Amino acid sequence: MAPAYTVVADFHVRDDAIDAMKQVIDEVTGQSLGEEGCQIYHWSQGADDPAWFLLYMEWRDKESFEAHVASPHVQKAEQRIEKEKLLTKPAGEWHYYRL
Repeated sequence: MAPAYTVVADFHVRDDAIDAMKQVIDEVTGQSLGEEGCQIYHWSQGADDPAWFLLYMEWRDKESFEAHVASPHVQKAEQRIEKEKLLTKPAGEWHYYRL
């Protein structure tokens, strides 16, 4: 069995967009947790910078993660983030295999 596929992403939003980002998080999280292959889907907010959000995910495999990214609820969230220009810079994303 292949090791879990781990993805970490960070999002730095405008100070006046913190509540909007929390809405996006609320809308996407429940559906993501219910997806096939989702093992961990966890958001955190910066302790020193409340406009900085971190998403930690573990998926059964890379294919499960790719299906997640292509899902309608993730596409909708990404479109809202872009349309409302919530981010101050592009999101960062790092991919790993769990040891």
